[in-house]
Amino acid sequence: MAKKEQNEFEAARRKRRKKFAAQRTRKVIGILLAAGLLLGAIYLFITEDIGGIIGDRIASSAAGSEGFPVDMSGMTVKDTFSVGEHIGVMTDAVYFLFAENGKQLLSAQHGFANPVVESAGRRFLIYDQGGNKLMVRMRDKILFEKEFEYKIISADIAEDGTLSVITSAQRYASRLHVFDSSYEEEIFTWSASDEYIICADTDSESKTVAAAALSANASGEMVTTVHVFTTEAAVELAKKEFKGASVLSLEYDDDGDIKLICDTIAAVLDKDANILGSVMYKSTPAGVINVCGKAGAVIIFDRFTEARAADAMFLGENFEEIKTVSISGKYICSDGNLSRSAVYCSGTAYIFNSNGECTAKFESEQDAVLISLGKEKLFAVTRDQLCEIES
Repeated sequence: MAKKEQNEFEAARRKRRKKFAAQRTRKVIGILLAAGLLLGAIYLFITEDIGGIIGDRIASSAAGSEGFPVDMSGMTVKDTFSVGEHIGVMTDAVYFLFAENGKQLLSAQHGFANPVVESAGRRFLIYDQGGNKLMVRMRDKILFEKEFEYKIISADIAEDGTLSVITSAQRYASRLHVFDSSYEEEIFTWSASDEYIICADTDSESKTVAAAALSANASGEMVTTVHVFTTEAAVELAKKEFKGASVLSLEYDDDGDIKLICDTIAAVLDKDANILGSVMYKSTPAGVINVCGKAGAVIIFDRFTEARAADAMFLGENFEEIKTVSISGKYICSDGNLSRSAVYCSGTAYIFNSNGECTAKFESEQDAVLISLGKEKLFAVTRDQLCEIES
C-alpha cells in the first residue's frame, strides 16, 4: 500500500513538473515571439522609413496651401519628379515639393547653376551638372552633401538609396563613384582612360554596378560598351560592345537584368553581359521611358514632320516589341512609373498600361512643357502653372 501511494505521489510530481515545464516553454516562446515582432517592427521602421512616411502624411494634411493649380509665373522650370506620393518641381533657383492635393511641403534654394534632379522612393538627388556639388535629401532632412574635386557629368540614385556619380578626372576621361545608402564612404570607384562614362546604375541584390561608356573605334564609329562590376571586390565581371550605337539610358530591372537603350538599338543583358533580347530601329528616339526596377520600356519616335504623329513602341521583359501605338500630334514630353506610362503630344496626354493599351486620355487647356506621372494622378507644368490634369 505504501508503495502504491509512493508511486501515485511520484506520478503527481512528474505531472506537475511537466505542467510547469510546459508553462515555462510557452512563456519563453511568447517572449521570443514578442521580441521577434518588436525587432521586425524596428527593422521595418528603419528600413522602410515608416516614421518618415507617417511624417510625410502628417505634413501633407497640416501644410497650408490653396491646392492646384500652383502659380509658377516668373520661374524657369527645369524638371518635375516624384517623391513617394508627392510631386516635385525643380526651377532654376528653387525646388518645391507638393502633396497630391496641392499643399506645399517644401521650398528651398539649391544654389546650383545647372540643377538636375533624380528621385527614387522617398529620396531625391539634386546635382549641379558641370559643377561639382550634389545633395541627397528627403522631404524633412538632408541626408548627404558632397563637393567633388572634378566636374559632375551625371548622377543617379537607386531604389535602395545607392548613389552613382560620374565625374571628369585629371588623368582619365571620366570616373565612376558609388556610395551605399549610408553615404559614409565610397564603396566602388572606376576610372575609364579611353572611354567616356555616360550613365550607371546599381543592383543591391547582386551587389553589382553597370556602367555604359561611349568611345570611338579606329574607323570613327561610335561604340557603347556596357561594363558590369561587382561592388564587393571591385572586379569587372563582364562587358559587351554595341558598335554604331550611342547610349541614351541604362537601368536595372527588378530581376537584376540591365536595360540598355541606345540611339539605334535597345537590349536587355544579364549580369554576365549576355544579351537576353534586343530590338533595332532606324529612327533616333525622341523620348525614352526606362524606369528603374521595372521590366520593359517605352521608346517614343517623333514623326510629326512626315505623319503629324508620334510612335510609342512598348517593349516587354526581354525588349521584345509588344505593341507600337501611333499618337496624333507633335511629341512634347513623357513620364512613367512602375505601373503606367504617360505621353504628351500637342495638348493631349495619353496614359498607357504595360501592354501598350491606352487607359485614359486628357486634354489640357494650356500647352504643357513637362508632365509628371504620380501614383494616382498626372501633373503638368504649363507656362506659368503646375496643374493636376487627372483625378
